[in-house]
Amino acid sequence: MEQRISKLRGFLSLNSDPHGTRPSEPQIGFKVSFSESLGVLNVKVIGAKQLPTDYGSSKARGYVVKVTVFPLKEKFETKTIKDNWPTINEEFAFSLANSGKRSGDLLKGVFISFTIYATLEENKEDQQVKHEKGVMRRFFSFDENSQFSRNNVNRSFSRRSFRNSMKDRRTIGAVTYNIERKNFTQNLNGYVISTPDVWRSVKEITSGIQTQPREGKKGCIELTLQYAVSEDGTNDVVEITVTKFRCSLQTMQEHERVGGQLYIKIQAFESDDIIQSKKSDCFEPTISLKLEANSATLRATVNSYMLKQVKIVIRLMAKNIFKKKTLLGVIEVSTEEPFWKEIVSGPGVPVTKMVNFE
Repeated sequence: MEQRISKLRGFLSLNSDPHGTRPSEPQIGFKVSFSESLGVLNVKVIGAKQLPTDYGSSKARGYVVKVTVFPLKEKFETKTIKDNWPTINEEFAFSLANSGKRSGDLLKGVFISFTIYATLEENKEDQQVKHEKGVMRRFFSFDENSQFSRNNVNRSFSRRSFRNSMKDRRTIGAVTYNIERKNFTQNLNGYVISTPDVWRSVKEITSGIQTQPREGKKGCIELTLQYAVSEDGTNDVVEITVTKFRCSLQTMQEHERVGGQLYIKIQAFESDDIIQSKKSDCFEPTISLKLEANSATLRATVNSYMLKQVKIVIRLMAKNIFKKKTLLGVIEVSTEEPFWKEIVSGPGVPVTKMVNFE
């Protein structure tokens, strides 16, 4: 009877806030112990709270926690759990004895990263596409080259399954915990010390670029501009390249609620007339994306005598299955911008900056 009461108390302490209120953001609980004699760090993932359940039209079907210890960079993942207030209680052992440090310095500079992912259910559109492809595959598989067809089907399936595994996983956020001896307040026995149960709020994973402003509410892009002059000034060329896209977790979730895929549209104007236009490949809502080198590059021929009339407009667009387009953000670079003046004053030298969508 006492054992049942103890379990019930543990369950209530995990699934309720000590102040009687539900946390307003995701949290993760963990405990760390260290064996002095073995040089082993033991990390226990206790559970999590308030994990998001909706991602646009998709629902979270489970959650995974990845545990990484640095500088070892060794990592483990928990089993997939379905509850958004889960009790996990999985432990992972990391050996610090082989890190090359002296025994007294094993914990110095060590920290743990907990990254939480949500795995999503397939929406009806994806299931329908898979069904149609399966029917076509069966229809075309019984010819004289059936073995060749099967080989290529298997090869393409493996590539597609990898892309789908990435597509169907969303990063909720991460927690970083620095290992310091003062945090090990419990002595389990003569050689094992431990922290108490620790609960931390899960933080968004952003780009990590500290030299540029943080991502705006609508996301940002890494933009490269380059200006090339011609002999007579009538055939100068301005080149605009978008190489990366980034946004916050909340912004990505807003994009998912809009529905469909995203793309970036670049246009060059002269006196409000479009002189060149380029659209990137479509991509799924994400917090970070590296675009292919030539998939989002626009080259426009301009007249140096009309340069004050030139401007570049970059739009972040969404297009759903009904071909409806939604504007998600705009960047406008005019000749009065310091960015533009910098490339004109140094022809042939590319300039790269992070720019926020408005």
